[in-house]
Amino acid sequence: MKYLYSFSIAFLAYTLTLNAQKEGLGSINKTDLRAYMNFFASDLLEGRETGTRGNDAAALYIKTSLMRLGLKPIPETGDFYQKIPLTSSEIKKKDTYLKVRMSTGDTVLTTDSLVYLSPPSITTDLSGKVVFVGFGYEDRNSGYDDLKDVDLKDKVVLIMTGNPQSAAQDEKNLIFDTSLEEPKLMSVLSKEPKAILYVYNPTNKFHDPFASGLSDMGLATVGNKIISLKNKEIPSIPFQIVFITQYAADILLKSTGYNLKQMQEKIIASGKPVSVELPDIIVSLNTFIESNDFYSPNVIGIVEGSDPMLKNECVIYSAHFDHEGVDDKGEVFNGADDNASGSMALLGIAQAFMSLKKKPSRTILFLWANGEEKGLLGSVFYTDNPVIPMENTLLDINLDMVGRSKMPSDTGKFMGFDLTITRKGEILLYTDQVNPELNNILSSSSKEAGIRIINMGKDPQIGSSDYASFMAKGVPALFFNSGIYPDLHTIRDDFENIDFDKMEKVSKMVFLIGYNFANQKERIKSTDPK
Repeated sequence: MKYLYSFSIAFLAYTLTLNAQKEGLGSINKTDLRAYMNFFASDLLEGRETGTRGNDAAALYIKTSLMRLGLKPIPETGDFYQKIPLTSSEIKKKDTYLKVRMSTGDTVLTTDSLVYLSPPSITTDLSGKVVFVGFGYEDRNSGYDDLKDVDLKDKVVLIMTGNPQSAAQDEKNLIFDTSLEEPKLMSVLSKEPKAILYVYNPTNKFHDPFASGLSDMGLATVGNKIISLKNKEIPSIPFQIVFITQYAADILLKSTGYNLKQMQEKIIASGKPVSVELPDIIVSLNTFIESNDFYSPNVIGIVEGSDPMLKNECVIYSAHFDHEGVDDKGEVFNGADDNASGSMALLGIAQAFMSLKKKPSRTILFLWANGEEKGLLGSVFYTDNPVIPMENTLLDINLDMVGRSKMPSDTGKFMGFDLTITRKGEILLYTDQVNPELNNILSSSSKEAGIRIINMGKDPQIGSSDYASFMAKGVPALFFNSGIYPDLHTIRDDFENIDFDKMEKVSKMVFLIGYNFANQKERIKSTDPK
């Protein structure tokens, strides 16, 4: 009789759990997600760049949605905003330029068409002689070496993208192949130059970083604001790496009797470097920085746990809501997948938790992080100033780009990296957790939601996301992502390309993961992969 009673209690608890899950799942639907996205990924929000009115409007939209759904604000302040102290350093057009002068003192070029691969943090002013090092490429197998017997110390180095092989293969549409360029940069930097001037090699169809879109990928340009946490130094190197136009490179090379295209043709035809210090040329590189302090918000909503003791612990859902703003032509980077999709999925999941008659045992905290595109600023600030202590934060579930599926146009590479864009019904997972209990939750949740998880291990091949801020504090994290595609960080990442069926399934899956995790009687311990 006692056994039968215990079985009945267990069965009742199981039934209640299933019913609660169905309640939550039923409230997540494509219709709502589409409606959220239609506004959040629209031109009205002007690309949601941190520190702009579009970003403020996006934060307000999330805040009023949380008020409508009935989530609780931050207890200490009674507000849904967590204000982040930030510093904006703008590269001002005044006194920012590259100037080319002859040894006679005559100025032959002054331009502010500059894109900084290494953003300066303070106003700088440097001058020096120029050394052209071709591709800046070293090949130990063939013996080809653009840097051999060339003195680069305290010089301004002019370097082309690519290498002799890639240029000869006619690779015309590479934006910037980091896997190729980073080793080159390290070799050049080891020779202690004053500055590096990068230029697209003439085989590339792009003549400058503005045409390729490189200037819009979070890099620093004239008029661009570099945003950082106040009183936290921006990691920087003591010199500048600046992308220039092919026109500017031709002006620099004029004294050699060759232009950039002819220099490249000489290398490919002879198979030998043409590195040379440019005669009678002095380059001045001035960058004028103006800094201002301001605040911008994270948005936080709380679903309080139902267990009197366990509610002091929490599961966090995170997604960044900022994006890249507007380009110099006035075109809006709507960031539909990156990351309106994750942000609006969180709204759907919050609605699901609020629809439950009985809330999970542990508290659920939703974090819409700001400034992710500027360097994970919002999530770093939150993890340094948590609403619920980090030791009581059991898991971060991070959504960043969960609305795209592979399209016929998704071919080639992105920034030199292979595309990882998933197909319909698939989502990538990045995590270092291998706990069997957590894996069971992942498996059952994905099966229930009808989406396949592809576990990619701990780190993406390119970039990062807010989950990294939690992992740095020792909090286990799950990062869901639809993958890399050519439209990333372009004006083509738009509402019309969102797979709302995938977005709904991912939302349902991560609702189930968080719900089941928050209801565990005992903590699921973090797995140390070491």
